Amino acid sequence: MKRQLLSVLFAISLTNAYASDDLPVAPTETVKEYTQMCLDWAKEDDIDEQSLYQYVLDCVNDELTAAGYQTVEKVDIK
Repeated sequence: MKRQLLSVLFAISLTNAYASDDLPVAPTETVKEYTQMCLDWAKEDDIDEQSLYQYVLDCVNDELTAAGYQTVEKVDIK
């Protein structure tokens, strides 16, 4: 279920990617919260260590897009 939701959100973000520069930058705390949430989802979905970073980055960007913020180029998953 979560993967389907993430896929839909990712597709929407690709569609709206051209307009992302017009969107506000998310507060650092919001990015941290989304990162932790996505790390929790990755654990639930048994994402392997090799795929973890990309999974979390895509997830965070999907959440940021859904919330009306610009996407990020990197996340801190430590």
